[in-house]
Amino acid sequence: MILKSLLRRKTRTLLTVIGVAIGVAAIVALGVMAAGFAEGYGAMGGGSGADLLVMQADSIDIAFSAVDEDVGQTLAGFSGVEDVTGMIYTFAAAEDIPYFIVFGYDPEGFAIAHFKIKEGEGLSERAARQAGHPLILGRAVADDLEKGVGDAFKLYETTFRVAGIYETGKPFEDGAAVVLLEDAQTISKHPHQVNAFLLRLRAGQDVEPVRRRIEQRFEDLTATVSSELADNQMALDWVNGFAWAVSFLAVVIGGVGVMNTVLMSIFERTREFGTLRAIGWKPVQVLGLVLGESVVLCGLGGVVGSGLGVAVVALVRQAPMASMIFPTTFPPMIFVQSIGTAVALGLVGGVYPAWRASRLMPAEAMRADGGGGHAVRLPFGGTALRNLLRQPTRTLLTLVGIGIAIMAMVSMGGLTEGFVKEMTAMASKEGMHLAGMEADASMDLSAIDEGIVRRIADVPGVEDAEGFLTGYTAVGDLPFFVVFGYPIHGLAIRDFKIVDGDPLATNRQALLGRVAAEALDLEVGQTLRLFDSSFRIAGIYETGAPFEDGGAVLSLHDAQNLFGQPHKVSFLAIRLEDPHRVEEVARAIEGRFPEVQISQASEFSEDVADMQYMKSSTWGIAFLALLVGGAGMMNTMVMSVFERTREIGVLRALGWPRRHVLSMILCESLALSLLGGVLGLVTGVGAIWLMNKATIVTTWVQGSFSVALFIQALVVAFALGALGGAYPSWRASLLRPVEALRYE
Repeated sequence: MILKSLLRRKTRTLLTVIGVAIGVAAIVALGVMAAGFAEGYGAMGGGSGADLLVMQADSIDIAFSAVDEDVGQTLAGFSGVEDVTGMIYTFAAAEDIPYFIVFGYDPEGFAIAHFKIKEGEGLSERAARQAGHPLILGRAVADDLEKGVGDAFKLYETTFRVAGIYETGKPFEDGAAVVLLEDAQTISKHPHQVNAFLLRLRAGQDVEPVRRRIEQRFEDLTATVSSELADNQMALDWVNGFAWAVSFLAVVIGGVGVMNTVLMSIFERTREFGTLRAIGWKPVQVLGLVLGESVVLCGLGGVVGSGLGVAVVALVRQAPMASMIFPTTFPPMIFVQSIGTAVALGLVGGVYPAWRASRLMPAEAMRADGGGGHAVRLPFGGTALRNLLRQPTRTLLTLVGIGIAIMAMVSMGGLTEGFVKEMTAMASKEGMHLAGMEADASMDLSAIDEGIVRRIADVPGVEDAEGFLTGYTAVGDLPFFVVFGYPIHGLAIRDFKIVDGDPLATNRQALLGRVAAEALDLEVGQTLRLFDSSFRIAGIYETGAPFEDGGAVLSLHDAQNLFGQPHKVSFLAIRLEDPHRVEEVARAIEGRFPEVQISQASEFSEDVADMQYMKSSTWGIAFLALLVGGAGMMNTMVMSVFERTREIGVLRALGWPRRHVLSMILCESLALSLLGGVLGLVTGVGAIWLMNKATIVTTWVQGSFSVALFIQALVVAFALGALGGAYPSWRASLLRPVEALRYE
């Protein structure tokens, strides 16, 4: 009976299943991606044969950890430790790949053994003598880039030779490269440091006592059981959070569509429910019937969505380098979660319609008209709005679905615009005209030698050049805390306006942003603890940029020591003698120093690959939400056409041409989408306003809106209405008067 009821309106059922399926597919695809990252981090630890992994405490990710090489000798002397080897995990630009993973290992250490050589030879001192810079390449990336043994492979400006091809069975590692430890230190700009030490314990040695002794001996280090590395990485928490947030968004929009569908089914079948109640059906039986239909509907969407998610992952894996993110197998729990979410969606989306159906009284239900309702008289808005308000519940639910989709677009766009604005402000301090960073590098890992900064200052046309450093850590309840290192007597540091206390006067002092000071409850004169170092708070500053006001400023020397980057800076700020020569001087600097990327300060964020990826991700999320919302829009208009078939037949019989019918339905669709767009704009602005009140957001970014963003949102809403109404309006225009008048 449930399937029979659903198949009464095949088109409506199909569109609802599609809406749910898209949300479930997002759960599967993003869940598999998160699982791939977790598997990769697990391989770094447990796959290496290590029992413990030692890294810098309070690092937000192992890639940002920095531990002195000398610590390895001390760790090797601990009772119960059999062997110690250092490891580098970093990113580099390679073969047009901006974020290529590079591992650095000691060729004599135990951990490198799990990179099983399938062609050529492994890393060795002999290979280093022959090639200078040997490299072993994962099978997946070797196939993607068509590289073989003996081929050249460029990482930044250094050319390596592929000594061998390896396999580990873990996509995260098989899509990367392994180089000698010293070469990896050069690439990551961390000389004499490693990201972590891998420890192998003696047979029978209990892990816990060794772990405690290490953390007691080194307050700035944390020791983790290797197999639990993935559980202790904040970066993975962000990936998981992102995946679930996007999936939740798609599922919520799909859930609104489910509730809409089930409610419309009840309106159409009111007399049927009256008959069932009259022949003895109890309210609980009616409730169970409707709830069952909702659950089956969503269950079908869950099954279709799981298959769609598998197909999407398989398709994405064909793209170069994408295979390293997605594992070759699908964790069964992903499907349990996706199907479970779909069923839960059916229960939540169907509970109100089912309750409403169960409360129908037999006599009233049998007298009810299951048609399209009656137009509501309005003093404004014309025919389109009056027709939409024939079924106000359906219209409201559709508005909610569209509104959520547009809200996602506006809020994500607002956050992105806010971050771009902050990056531009950071690059434009004290009237600087040009900004720079390491060429082809990620913003988070950019590192430039101070000597280059001094040489750039001597380029003709340059009045002044200085560098500053950024680093990340966790402090107190703030999981993402930015530390800036500036020359104490430089120009750029003057933009940090002191509102309490004094400017930096010497090393071992810190300036604390107003937002961070309030979040951490710290004042001038107190101590700020970063890793294992303490800094006296000399002053509190404000810049108006949450990215800066949620962090701290140290002297450049202190920041370099804190993050293990002696004589390095992350970014350049350049003032010119003649601001009109920005293009000429920028090209001159890049010509003399190809290791740096120079942009106009006002365009810096637009030229950085990280910002471009952020914008792409924002539009990807918005597209997903709009896809689900579009299915709901089409569903609504198809239902409206079904309900008004006889009415459309009358209009056609009275002489309405097909184009008038098409125009009427399309106008209703456009009116509905534009109303939803306005609702989404308002709620999106409200969502950003609420997020700007949350400490975890205010220490990172503050949403910013532009007229262009609002126009984009309304244009997208308009397009959504046009696409969602195209098929229903076309279908309505094809109705023949005689057939439409006979329609029940």
